[in-house]
Amino acid sequence: MIVLLAGIAVLCGMLYGYNEGVIAGAYEPIQAQFHFSAYWGGLLVASLSIGGLIGAYLSAYLSDAYGRRVTVIIAALLFITGAGLSGIAHDLYLLTFARSLIGMGIGLSSMAGPQYVSEIAPRKIRGRLLGAFQFMISFGILIGYLTNLITLDLGYSAETINRWQFMFLLSAIPGALLLYGIWSAPESPRWLVMANRSDEARAVFKKIEPKQPQDWAKGNVKRIEEDLAEVADQKGGWLDLINSRNRPITSFTVITFLFQQLSGINAVILYAPELFGDLGFSEEASRLSATVGLGSALALAAAASLFLIDRVGRRPLMVYGLPACALSQFLIVGGFLMESEIGTALSVAGLCLYAVSYSLSMGPLPWVYMSEVFPNYLRAKGMVIAVTVNWVFTFIVVFGFPRLNELFTINEIFLFFAICCCIGTVYAIRRAPETKDVSLEDIYVLFHKNDGKPEARN
Repeated sequence: MIVLLAGIAVLCGMLYGYNEGVIAGAYEPIQAQFHFSAYWGGLLVASLSIGGLIGAYLSAYLSDAYGRRVTVIIAALLFITGAGLSGIAHDLYLLTFARSLIGMGIGLSSMAGPQYVSEIAPRKIRGRLLGAFQFMISFGILIGYLTNLITLDLGYSAETINRWQFMFLLSAIPGALLLYGIWSAPESPRWLVMANRSDEARAVFKKIEPKQPQDWAKGNVKRIEEDLAEVADQKGGWLDLINSRNRPITSFTVITFLFQQLSGINAVILYAPELFGDLGFSEEASRLSATVGLGSALALAAAASLFLIDRVGRRPLMVYGLPACALSQFLIVGGFLMESEIGTALSVAGLCLYAVSYSLSMGPLPWVYMSEVFPNYLRAKGMVIAVTVNWVFTFIVVFGFPRLNELFTINEIFLFFAICCCIGTVYAIRRAPETKDVSLEDIYVLFHKNDGKPEARN
């Protein structure tokens, strides 16, 4: 069962990452074929974010009404459909629509996937399984970069299939694997209790951890029922997210995602080949090779985070990770200012340090926190609000970066990101709680100690 849960988290994250990473190498051949404007280019890349935002909002209703598992099934079907349409698209309109469908699948799976895993996973490995989602985003980005490089010299013809169509079509494979895996998985026991199906919830708990005592499953279900009874007078609507009980939780998750995006990750991931071009990598193959190196750093550090997040804890990784991101961006700026081979090496080192720092901290932590801190009856809607910040700022960065690159220098852009990371460090020190080894039903207590400030403990 644990292997199945890990596989679901892995595939949801991989599909997210692959479809973000692959556009970096597909962008140039698409532009060479269609000769579109900067506006169309931004819209094509940002269509994933638009679909993601729509999918995230749909997830709040689908996962509460029909269950977390059904929502992931719908996401898998959208992945397969979007990948298929991308593989046959011969104009920008159909391609943009197909990318939007994939984005909707990402929006649904990035909500329902972590939510499902957080609600069904044993607490001792919950952080690790949620971290696996972010790890596979990074690994999926690396696979996308490798696909860009490997397919560079393969033979294609417009009469059969274009290179970029083939790259998009490949994402149907993990989409089909996700559909197969989630089809045989049980529903979240916490959702089953919310749906007045407590007997099924007890059966799922027994299936997850069969070595636990006989009364263990009954105790879990009883604790969930008591938690829901405490909020029986609340409707579980959107406004409940900002009442006095839940406002500290909502604001923390929103601001954490805000700093994730203001750290500059999407500018680095989606426009990595262009950044390496500015650093003097003139050949497309060399730019893509350097991009693969960057993706490798992301993936390796994300793998390391799987072992750290349940051992070191969430708070230390956030408190020390953000200043490391800031330092790396100052290195990037310094390297660009030097305009020499040493400066190029410094900027490349800064990019790699940023990839490692981000993957150990602001990569996984917003997703982990978001999936843990909301009460059961509000988890779906709360996660939507948090992820909305992610998708809105992803859209702003992705759609606006080509234009921002014309208005501001790379140094000014990365300096802005570095300052945001410094501000985020102060916020993390003051507000980040430690949720390691705490049950989902007890986590909200951390946000109501010390006069409403989250308990900050290492």
